Amino acid sequence: MSDHPSCIDISHWQGFPDFHEVAVQGVVACIMKATEGTSYVDPNRAQNYINATEAGIACCTYHWIKPGNAAAQMRFWLGTIDPVQGERMCIDYEEDGCSLDDLHEAVQVLLDDPRDLQVTVYSGHLLKEQLGDSCDAFLRDNTDLWLAQYTSGTTSWPTGTYEYWTLWQYSESGEVEGISDTNVDLNRFDGTNDQLVRWISPEGRAPLPPPQPGEVVRVDITAPKSVSVNVTVNGGDVATRRRRPRRRLLIPHGPDVFR
Repeated sequence: MSDHPSCIDISHWQGFPDFHEVAVQGVVACIMKATEGTSYVDPNRAQNYINATEAGIACCTYHWIKPGNAAAQMRFWLGTIDPVQGERMCIDYEEDGCSLDDLHEAVQVLLDDPRDLQVTVYSGHLLKEQLGDSCDAFLRDNTDLWLAQYTSGTTSWPTGTYEYWTLWQYSESGEVEGISDTNVDLNRFDGTNDQLVRWISPEGRAPLPPPQPGEVVRVDITAPKSVSVNVTVNGGDVATRRRRPRRRLLIPHGPDVFR
């Protein structure tokens, strides 16, 4: 099993990673703890989310669900994150005492949200033991599985409900350059890295890779002839001029140039 995963998941225990260094290791996606219960907010998530996305790493968040009061917990996550249209959300379903009724209630709150959220269930032995070989049609039709199982051998999961796992957390003791903690969760995606980025991103809004130094960023602007166009790059004005039909701007990633 590779120790250089394409996806990691973190919480405040990993501090504030150097995400540019993390990205160099081949990590393209990161799932961050956002909330737990009805009152806990991970203090590092907001800044880490900004830093990771600036480094070109696609991100989403998870909520650690506790037994009971599942609807209130999901409303707490919604109020904390204020997700965008189509955002992916992961329910960390592993604490003893949680029931399938709790999980169903939590998923339903997310489905009822008008922003068409994508829902993933993270779990290992708890969900496996509760589902057994049965088919939970509600979970099958409305969620996918992020499996937690620390093995280098063959994985096992509740296949009666999930035909396959989407993401597999295969280690909780990984090491990734750029993260000082030696207990980083490592994950494998059932697909390519491009598919992973599309999966973890808000539906239909997979981020573009960050421009490389010297790369030309091409921007086409269409506007009525009577409208003046003011172009700003990295906080500085590049040009202001009267619109002409289909004027093309070639903006190198670096010094401000207008052609």
